[in-house]
Amino acid sequence: MKKLLAALLLTAGLVSPALAQSDEAGKLRLMTFGGEAQLKSTQDAVARFNQKYPNVEVEIGVDAVGGGWGDFVSRVLQQYNAGEQYDVYHTAVETLQSFAARDLFLPLDDFIASGDFSDFDAKLFDLTKYKGKTYFIPSTWNNIMTNYNRALFAEAGIETPSKTWTWDEFAAIAEKLTKRDANGNVTQFGYEVPAFFFGLMPWFLSNGTSPVTADWSASNMKDPKVAETLQFLYDLVHVKKVSPVPGQEGVENQFFAGQIAMISRGHWIVQNAIASKLDMDIAVQPGKVNNDTVIGFGAYGISSKAKNVKLAEALVTELLSYETQVAEGDLGGAVPGRKSAAETENFLKFPPSAPLYYETLPTTHAVPSPANFQEVDQIFMRYFNAIMTDEMTIPDAVAKADQELTRSFERIKRVTQ
Repeated sequence: MKKLLAALLLTAGLVSPALAQSDEAGKLRLMTFGGEAQLKSTQDAVARFNQKYPNVEVEIGVDAVGGGWGDFVSRVLQQYNAGEQYDVYHTAVETLQSFAARDLFLPLDDFIASGDFSDFDAKLFDLTKYKGKTYFIPSTWNNIMTNYNRALFAEAGIETPSKTWTWDEFAAIAEKLTKRDANGNVTQFGYEVPAFFFGLMPWFLSNGTSPVTADWSASNMKDPKVAETLQFLYDLVHVKKVSPVPGQEGVENQFFAGQIAMISRGHWIVQNAIASKLDMDIAVQPGKVNNDTVIGFGAYGISSKAKNVKLAEALVTELLSYETQVAEGDLGGAVPGRKSAAETENFLKFPPSAPLYYETLPTTHAVPSPANFQEVDQIFMRYFNAIMTDEMTIPDAVAKADQELTRSFERIKRVTQ
């Protein structure tokens, strides 16, 4: 990991004397994440910042987020403990409470009130609050949608999913789209039950529940709707047999190859779908009691240790500018935080129902991200996998998960209270 980070660590000291607008000098350290394309848009934003602040050097570090956001939190905590923290961090919703609870970042309410952020949906800011204060500004986001192969739907004579389709309608469609050879072996699955916490959340939310309470302060595993949701997903895999057992590698590639008809993913798969020439569109989450889904997003925060907060705010302003947001939308990785950047011809041209990303924003819920997110994620997924591989019954797994989650929340309360 150290070699990877070292390889990705870049320094940008771009100077454009002819466009100088400020004599202020200094140095800022920015930690971001993502691949080469996202790094390019960040570098371009820093170049624009340096046109206004030619005497400010910006060092860009890139974290590949290998091992997930829980590991990212651990690395950031190590940076603070060693006095090697960055001034500005680009992070994700899964980390926000972990950082805010430890006072690692500055409240940004005054900065937001004085800045040009009216183009951002107010809901995005609501999702970044912690104990009444806003510590992060959303950049781009993903909500989990049902991505489906239009050609396979047409071949099977199935109509486009409605905006109110139900779990039962979804299961019936998945059965129609599952094909078997003469020996009964599946040659085409109707759906893939996700094998990651974020991807699973829409199934719980659309049943009016969640593995943790609405305020993210305790386990909610004993809610009967949690077991009901797990039973529905289990039946898709083992009773209706319309999904492979979760956790198999290469599932997205099977979707792009037309071997799986539907998957639950965010906007991040769009570029691969285009590259695969997949005739894909998106639909809302099938509903049990509603059609709600989950949202995850990136966000910028300013370290409480930053020595020049005004410069850091100026850099964040450029990182969230319309130009940067359009560039990130064109990359296809996530939906731009600025709505105007999600209304460009490039963004809306694929998939055909691209406006649905924003249309569903009012009925999205942030992925549960308590300060002990790393443990919550690991505990839930361990027991989910035990259910899906028939190692544990649903009642036993729910009971055990509830016990572990309860102990985890008791530990984190010692930090946050």
